[in-house]
Amino acid sequence: MIDQASALRALVRDKTAHHSELESLDLPDRPYTLAVTSGKGGVGKTSLAVNLSLLLGRIGRRVWLVDADFGLANAEVLLGIAPDFSIADVLNGKVDLADAWCDVDNGVKLLSSGSGLEDVANIGGTEAVSLIRLVQEHANPEDLVVVDIGPGIDGPVMPILTIADEVVVVTTPEPTALTDSYALMKILFGHSAESNVTLVINCCESPSQASSLASSLDSICRKFLNNSFRRYEYMPMDESVGASIRLQKPIVATFRRSRVEPWLRRFAFKVDERVRARQYGARFPKLEIKNACCPGISPASTS
Repeated sequence: MIDQASALRALVRDKTAHHSELESLDLPDRPYTLAVTSGKGGVGKTSLAVNLSLLLGRIGRRVWLVDADFGLANAEVLLGIAPDFSIADVLNGKVDLADAWCDVDNGVKLLSSGSGLEDVANIGGTEAVSLIRLVQEHANPEDLVVVDIGPGIDGPVMPILTIADEVVVVTTPEPTALTDSYALMKILFGHSAESNVTLVINCCESPSQASSLASSLDSICRKFLNNSFRRYEYMPMDESVGASIRLQKPIVATFRRSRVEPWLRRFAFKVDERVRARQYGARFPKLEIKNACCPGISPASTS
């Protein structure tokens, strides 16, 4: 049985001083880290992380996609690939982290967490953060690290979210999904009040529905948390998404005329803009954009 804590401590033993120096430097000295999560499962979180990564790769960004739904890897399933190695192989010393990545497409690489592996599933928050720190060290400052995290608030979810440059919370119009998204943000802001959160409302019937839901959730967050997400994105209901999952082929590679693909592409460009802004030392203040539909947060058409 793998002792994850001991394995990860061994991996970072000679790097602790470097990490301390890294954290004392300005933001551009490490890659932008985008963590994709959700309050509950089944809302399209992994599909978004995979397709967004591929689109960012197409526009020239080197992307390191980490499947951090430990022990229940799904990114590889949606990509239709079978990685030779997983995080478990890194932990047990079978392979170095640098050699555990699987080439996907257009500069996108995947680190699988493996599926059905109890030892990996039991990774704690401290160990998970150490792993992401190692990934950041492995990547170049101009790269992008995308972390697909398991749904909910348990285990390593919050520790990883608190070290991300941007947290993408995926939800749907269903009341249970919205309630769980609020609960996730409540705990996240309790850990890190300055968290840079983007809300993605998936499977919407129209942009106006997304605007209305974002406005309502924003009002609730501001009233009870004195904080809120900084922007929201609209993703339409699209039957081709389910078809792409069944085919095990990303929607951006299979259904390029789907309803959702232009919105995904638009989102990818805006993420890339934020990555470039950070590379040049820009920091993100609280947005002050107001509009009648969704006061206090930026509409989907802004960055």
